[in-house]
Amino acid sequence: MESKRKLFHNMGLFDGISDLLQDDKIVITSGDRIGKIESIEAIDRYQNCEQIDLEGKTMLPGFIDAHLHITVPFIMEATPRGFLQMNRQLALNFANCVKYGVTTIRDMGAFPKKIIKWRKKIESGKALGPRIVSALSFITSVGGVPEMAPTLNPVESLVAGGQFAERLKTPEEVRVVANRLVDQGATWLKTQYSEQSFLFHGPLPYLSDACFDALVEVGKKRNVKVAMHHTERAGFLKGIHVGVNTLEHCAMEELDEAEIDRFVAQNMAIVPTLKIMGDSFEVEEILDWLKTEGADDFLSEPLRQSIAGVEVLLTKPYPPPDYEKKFYHDTEHFSRGYPVALKNVENIKKAGGTVGVGTDCCGTGLSFFGSYWKELRYLTQAGFTNAEALKAATAVNANIIDMADDVGTIEPGKYADFAIIDGNPINNIETTKNVTMVVKGGAIVA
Repeated sequence: MESKRKLFHNMGLFDGISDLLQDDKIVITSGDRIGKIESIEAIDRYQNCEQIDLEGKTMLPGFIDAHLHITVPFIMEATPRGFLQMNRQLALNFANCVKYGVTTIRDMGAFPKKIIKWRKKIESGKALGPRIVSALSFITSVGGVPEMAPTLNPVESLVAGGQFAERLKTPEEVRVVANRLVDQGATWLKTQYSEQSFLFHGPLPYLSDACFDALVEVGKKRNVKVAMHHTERAGFLKGIHVGVNTLEHCAMEELDEAEIDRFVAQNMAIVPTLKIMGDSFEVEEILDWLKTEGADDFLSEPLRQSIAGVEVLLTKPYPPPDYEKKFYHDTEHFSRGYPVALKNVENIKKAGGTVGVGTDCCGTGLSFFGSYWKELRYLTQAGFTNAEALKAATAVNANIIDMADDVGTIEPGKYADFAIIDGNPINNIETTKNVTMVVKGGAIVA
């Protein structure tokens, strides 16, 4: 990829540090890093740079999505066409991520060989995609979350690139699998604690405390952090009790002040993915987007299956009669839980807790690329200022995923990763959907 020395000017600069846009700066890249940030008055000293006039648009650090599942190819039903299009859809997934301004991701459940392969291709410059940290496979219980992820037979596992979910029973199995994942390249470990299904399947099994202790033990020994999926108060408390580093999603039951204070005292972080609840209010809009613009982001079979999956949510009665055998999202459950989760996030923020930004893209039937801006909008509904939401998406996320030395703010020495948007996000957070240029490692990639 091109990484020639460049000078960006005529812009509003949000550097991830200040709460304000700076309109008197130039940013000079050197190779794949930021070289200097100077006053506009110094521009004449850099005649040897390629000068890029941003025409008054806003430069932000490249967005970080701290929770998604990028190797899910949007194919839930095994069809011949789906099989043929799977790898090409994955290439689109990685490119789409960057197209919408997300230059770094933390993947929270993947097909291991697939994401390792693509990470190597991206790092070598052979494919377009974000910087990647990943938990590889989801470590969970037999029959627990993620319910829709089956245990694959050897042939299926070979084609898919390994198990999306490792379904385990004993602490020793957890130790073996967790160490294997770290050996394969996992930079996080991911588990779950959910007592109830949000797919109409009732009570769910989950790992024992001994299993969680084994997982945290491996993480500490291997210098790898642990994340826990939860959507209930019980999961929030379980994560605190076993000592994970981040909680994924958000409890849809009210958390009291003492519980939140315990979370804050343990220096944990939460990536609430409020969008997965908010999406339940926008099913018709999402369907319309798929039908009118989805062809830009999907091949034909993943698009067909995505449309069919959203259409079923609008059928009456809902869920369909075969709900006990199939996987239908309980959108009413998410709609009811949304205001409670929003209040929980607001209270965590007020208590001084660390809140990051993740979309769960590819993780639900309603979460697609290009909707990162919605998570920022939801954070502002939870009491964040626009500047605080932008910092959560950049500097705070970089700290959560342990990449603050390289990404998250626009400072000399860090990667030259920028999202250029048309509009002023300090005044209107929804302008973050207007991505007009993406720079990664000093190269204009989208």
